[in-house]
Amino acid sequence: MLRKGIVINFVLTTALLSTNSWAESAQPGQPLRHKNASKFHKREAQKESLEVIGNKVRKDPQRATSSSYHFSGKELVSQRINTLEDLQQLAPSLNIDAADPFNSSISIRGMGDGGGQTGGETNVGMPSSVGLFLDGVYLSRPSMMSHGFNDLESIDVYNGATQGTLYPANVTAGVIDIKTRMPSATPRNEALFSYGSYGYMQASALTSGRILKNLFGSISYNHTAQGGFIKNVRYGNNVNGYHGDSVRVQLTYRPGKRFHFRLIADYSAERETPTPVFYKSITVDGKNEFQDMSSKFGNHIVTGRKTDIDYQNYDTTQQFGVSPQLSWRFAGGWKFSSISSFRYFDTNPVMADPYSINVYYNSGTNVRDRTWYENLRFDSPQWKTINFAAGFAYSGESLNTNAITRYSADSAGAWYGNKLYNGLDVYRYGSLRDDYYSFYAQATAHPIKKVTMKFGFREGIDDKSGTFRRLNKSPFYSGVLSKTTALPSAMVNIDYDPDSLTKFYVALAYGMKAGALNISSGSAGKAGFGSLYIKPETTESIEVGLHKEIPVARLDFKIDYFNALVKNFQTQGYDPTTQQTYLTNAGDYRSRGVEYTMNWHPLKGLMITPNILYNDTKYLTYDNARCMPEVSMQSQPPKSCSLNGKPVFRAPKLSLSVLGRYDYTLNDTSSVYATVRYSYRTATFATVDDSPSAKIPAYGLLNFSLGYKIKVHNTAIDTSVWVNNVLNKTYYRSLREGDYGSVFGWLGTPRIIGGTVSVHF
Repeated sequence: MLRKGIVINFVLTTALLSTNSWAESAQPGQPLRHKNASKFHKREAQKESLEVIGNKVRKDPQRATSSSYHFSGKELVSQRINTLEDLQQLAPSLNIDAADPFNSSISIRGMGDGGGQTGGETNVGMPSSVGLFLDGVYLSRPSMMSHGFNDLESIDVYNGATQGTLYPANVTAGVIDIKTRMPSATPRNEALFSYGSYGYMQASALTSGRILKNLFGSISYNHTAQGGFIKNVRYGNNVNGYHGDSVRVQLTYRPGKRFHFRLIADYSAERETPTPVFYKSITVDGKNEFQDMSSKFGNHIVTGRKTDIDYQNYDTTQQFGVSPQLSWRFAGGWKFSSISSFRYFDTNPVMADPYSINVYYNSGTNVRDRTWYENLRFDSPQWKTINFAAGFAYSGESLNTNAITRYSADSAGAWYGNKLYNGLDVYRYGSLRDDYYSFYAQATAHPIKKVTMKFGFREGIDDKSGTFRRLNKSPFYSGVLSKTTALPSAMVNIDYDPDSLTKFYVALAYGMKAGALNISSGSAGKAGFGSLYIKPETTESIEVGLHKEIPVARLDFKIDYFNALVKNFQTQGYDPTTQQTYLTNAGDYRSRGVEYTMNWHPLKGLMITPNILYNDTKYLTYDNARCMPEVSMQSQPPKSCSLNGKPVFRAPKLSLSVLGRYDYTLNDTSSVYATVRYSYRTATFATVDDSPSAKIPAYGLLNFSLGYKIKVHNTAIDTSVWVNNVLNKTYYRSLREGDYGSVFGWLGTPRIIGGTVSVHF
């Protein structure tokens, strides 16, 4: 664990020192570092380097200065951050909607996946604009990290489109870059066990070290589980729990300093019972249709952390991947690197309606996704005034969906007012083939003293094809759809260092996200065949920032202003007549705001880190939007509504996190510590139509822990007790609109009290 005098790992510098005297960028939760900085910071940096066991800090010398968050793996473990959804408690710009393993979405500063579920079917034909990378491998779906983290080295959250020329594919909203620890000659043996209320459990083990002279290996195992905390009053059991296992094996071969080969293989399996609860129903013109229908047909409405369902949901997910990677340094300082991968992902949900009467059951969308990836890159030597990187990247995907909605033979017809629903089975079959090729180049130049410029360009070619077929209800066959699109991206970044403790920067970026195909719903039945092709989404952004270190006050801070314009916004429409969700280009919106973070050491052993984001998002043009249920359920509703000037969904106006840690040394072998974390988000619309009934209320979460560390011979032991959601707040992670003006939500976890023991030897 942490050594004497070191406070929160993720607030210390990791990938910062560049060829300049300045660290390449200061990140929220991470102080600046300079080669002539104060002795205090030098000591902290030296101690931190000792914590990276068997690994050197891995950072890209071409990465542009922009707003970002860096979190070390050790701190994520100590903060009990096990999934991407947990990560948003540390990074205010991040928003994760994970109602179920496959139907997950990520947004950064309000930009990202425009799914905006209002009901209907999952549509897999649209990519996210937040790039997710695991050890340099592009993950095409956020759900590919649903199993949680295993053997982390670090996670970086890069805000905005500035990284779009270095990272391939669709990264116009930002990047989440996850790195795991590499095996080395230094032996590592670790074990961790956590247990808490509601059946929470985490167990992990790792061993790493030398196998042969130049061959090193590691194997890690992780098990996580959470018992259900929603009571199904029908059977008296708890639902909404999960359990998952993952294994990760690595080999590295290093015959010398010039050549490095790494092979990674992983497997994970997860099973959960995702269960929404009733949130509210809408009253229009003095009539609450959902309550009336429930009373008429015997649907029992339960509120709070309870439900009454006759069929329970189950979802099983399996995936595996393999990635060979190599790095080769040549004479003169040239470097060649290659990252390859193949991944397989399969999820098989068995879902039912959220009612106590049987409307539909044993339904869901089985998804089989296979992806492959290759990134070849050349880096030039570090010349005096300029250096560059250039390369080629390719990512491919073959995805198949088999969906079924099985309606009850008894209640479905009465519930929907049409006896044709009784005993009806609706089948949908979709396929998608996506090939993305790109050439890129980026350079760093020092034209004059104190000024650094980075500029880059990427030309991408996206080749998509797919089909969709629907049987038994609104039958439809799309035929073979295909679309090839050029997707250029460019960026310019200018840094100015007036002195060794100050940095000003400006970043400009332009990027295009790939177009989409309506492969999961037959929108052509409503809008014509032209609606099956979705235009690319473009993002134009500017960011201006200041990094400042004040050694005498033992603090550093970062503040930036950003403004991004998103055109041809890709999102979802919904046809209530056929109950079909379809993709559409919804117009333009903007995201602008201010982000601030500070790292402060007011006392020896004490670190306080506030991260704050103010984000003002607004639809600029969205004329033909789906009307919210409060309007569409009126006696004479309009065919469409305008959202011009309205807030963008899934974008809280204010998000913040405040972290604190205090370490106190008892003697040469033992110490105690305490941590506190508070995160807060204002209310935000959960669905793209900005329905006030589907608006997630504001909430704040408080967590704390107390721990004791001792070293006995060569064994380090860390024990702690902790409480998550100390105030036992009831909060919603996601809301969805249902039948007849109903709204259902996915709850966050209640108060969890537990303890952790970890051993390093």
